[in-house]
Amino acid sequence: MGPKMARVLVVCASKEGHTEHIAHHVARKLEDARHVTRMINLSLHDGEAGADDYDASILAGSVHRGGFAPELTSFLMRHAPAIRAHPSAFLTVSLSAASHDAHELAGLGEIADKYLFEAGWCPDFVEHVAGAVHDRQLNLIEKVVLHSVVRQHGEELDASGNTDFTDWKRLDRFVKEFSRKLV
Repeated sequence: MGPKMARVLVVCASKEGHTEHIAHHVARKLEDARHVTRMINLSLHDGEAGADDYDASILAGSVHRGGFAPELTSFLMRHAPAIRAHPSAFLTVSLSAASHDAHELAGLGEIADKYLFEAGWCPDFVEHVAGAVHDRQLNLIEKVVLHSVVRQHGEELDASGNTDFTDWKRLDRFVKEFSRKLV
C-alpha cells in the first residue's frame, strides 16, 4: 500500500497573477506526490470550497503596501475553525523575500506575524516566497518605483518586462516538507 492520499485546498489572492502562478505550482507538486488538490483564486471569485472538506490547507497571499488582500482575510475568517483543525501553511509572496538584507526580511516576517496574530491563525508552516515584476500589470508610477527598488538591490530586470525572482527549488522543498506532514 502506498502513502496516504490527502485532499489539499490551495487558496490564493493574487493581484498581478504571480501568486496564482505559485499556487498552481504548489498544487501540481502536491498532485505529483499523489494528493488531490483544489486551487481557488479568491481575487477572481473562482468560487469557494469549505476548508472542512479537506485534510489540509495552503493559503497564499501577496504583500502589497504592508498587507494582504481583504478577500484572503475574509476567507480565513469564514473557515478558521477548519483551517486550524488540520495541517496548514501560509505562503507570503513579496519581492522582499528575494532580498539579502536582514532588515528587509525581518520586516516581511513582521508583516506576516502581525497578520497571523490578528487572524488568530498559527499555521504549521510560513514560507516567504519571492515574487515577480510584470511590467504589463503596473501603472507608470508603480513601474518606476518597483524598477528603482529592484535596481537599488543590485538586481537586473528582464528586458521582456517579466522578471521572476521566485526560487522554485526552494518552493519545491517546502512542498515536499508539507507533503510529509500529510502522511
